[in-house]
Amino acid sequence: MFAKSHFLSGALILALAGVLSKVIGMFYRIPLQEIVGNNGLGLYQEVYPLYLTFLILATAGVPVALSRMIAEALAEGRPELVNQILARSMLMMGVIGLLLFVLLYLSSPLIAILMGNPHLTQPIRAISSSLLFVPLIAVLRGFFYGHQKMLYVGVSQVVEQTLRVAFILCFSLYLVSLGKDTDTVITGVNIGTMLSTVLSLAVLLLFLWLQSRKQKGQRVKYEWRSLQWWGDRQFYLTMWRISWPICVSALVIPIFSLVDSFFAINIFRYIWHVDGWTADSWFGIYSRGGPLLQLASLFGSSIALSIVPAIAEARRQGDEERVTMLIRLSYRFAWLIGLPAGLGITAVAEGANLALYGDAEGTRAMAILGVSAVPLSLLLATNGILQGLGREKQPAIHLAWGVAIKAVATIVFTSWMGIDGLALSWLLSTAVVCYLNHRVLSRLVTVELKWRLDMVLPLVTANVMLLLAWGTTETVSFLLASAPLSPRLLGALETTAGIAIGASIYLGLLLAIPLIERRELEWIPGGARLQQWLDTIEKRTIGLRR
Repeated sequence: MFAKSHFLSGALILALAGVLSKVIGMFYRIPLQEIVGNNGLGLYQEVYPLYLTFLILATAGVPVALSRMIAEALAEGRPELVNQILARSMLMMGVIGLLLFVLLYLSSPLIAILMGNPHLTQPIRAISSSLLFVPLIAVLRGFFYGHQKMLYVGVSQVVEQTLRVAFILCFSLYLVSLGKDTDTVITGVNIGTMLSTVLSLAVLLLFLWLQSRKQKGQRVKYEWRSLQWWGDRQFYLTMWRISWPICVSALVIPIFSLVDSFFAINIFRYIWHVDGWTADSWFGIYSRGGPLLQLASLFGSSIALSIVPAIAEARRQGDEERVTMLIRLSYRFAWLIGLPAGLGITAVAEGANLALYGDAEGTRAMAILGVSAVPLSLLLATNGILQGLGREKQPAIHLAWGVAIKAVATIVFTSWMGIDGLALSWLLSTAVVCYLNHRVLSRLVTVELKWRLDMVLPLVTANVMLLLAWGTTETVSFLLASAPLSPRLLGALETTAGIAIGASIYLGLLLAIPLIERRELEWIPGGARLQQWLDTIEKRTIGLRR
């Protein structure tokens, strides 16, 4: 049975690992942009959402479905089923990965033409090879989700991202030193991505071996040698029924990014009437905000991954009170953390842009994407809640509406406002999907939300933080305007000061108002110590007043 803090501690571990991975992923763009320029970065960003889309088609539903099935098996006291579930999943996902690799590899020339850039064929083919390995990674991560071994998952994510960055930079530097063209360099970069997935799979297999040593009594029996054991039709149908809607609903970020990739270049070329090199450069400038958007929404996606096995176990045990509490906590913390994260990016957008890329081009689009992170965090969290409640199809249906809105908004806003319109289309489409999720949830369960405490006060507090953080960055910029500093160093100082002031203000108000109730501290890792600390401060404050 889940400890009270287990659900949120799992979410926090995944969020911290995700933050570290995203920070690594953001900072490698600084040397990569210096090596390949805005044009090369634009080419890379055109291909990457396509890879992410195929990646999620191959993997996204499996970790969630697998974690749910394993959590249910453990809750029923049938641990012997766990390794059967794992073995059959590895077979199924290996076949799916092979098929998707062949599909993407063979269709790459057509996809490149549809994206408005025939030079993307080889980069697409290079990155498609990762699909041979990533589905197996997804299965192993799902296995650890089901056992609530989030630390193993987090370590594998950080290892994969670190290796990916190392390979990308090494390959790009080497190919540029040989005088290769931009297309060849980006192809080499994507080969580096494939190598990082191979080594990440090796790390997870090591963790699986360590886990199996602790569970000697749960090994798969000799039945695995029979063809009938592998051909359990009911198992594959169950996995498919659970996985496909989760898989589709997990496509929010990559499929919205893919809409950008397909429409933006063509709009820039045929409506704004710029050449292909300029269109790629504009897209590269717009894409600067993408990693920050994902970074700000990480806690929402981490909640989505942790909430599914938690709700599945609680429902299997008939603990409806626990289900309600988990849902309320998911809402609360996705809002309390997603709100300052998104608005914080908006506050420090200019400094972050200078620090990461050396100029302020695309700052307004980055700031708009920061605001988009707020509904995106709630969207991802509510996706996980619906999946945990067994309503996997609803997020998929809502995503279909979101894609339609994103496509129309991208065409209209980008034709009118350029890259700022691309960012604005994110805000509109994520807000609509978030609203659709909330509407369905309000019909399924009755969760007592205190609007003043849960929504209004955090919103006011986050906006106070936004104004003070932005004021801090402007003050630092004014004071250091005449100092002999590089744009990157000036931007880093602005961003650091803005984040420090913003985080201090928000956390101080969070505890002073307070926006977290005492009984909720029991669900937070380390919450008991925090509660003791707050009690001590309160007693000392009362003593001083006397």
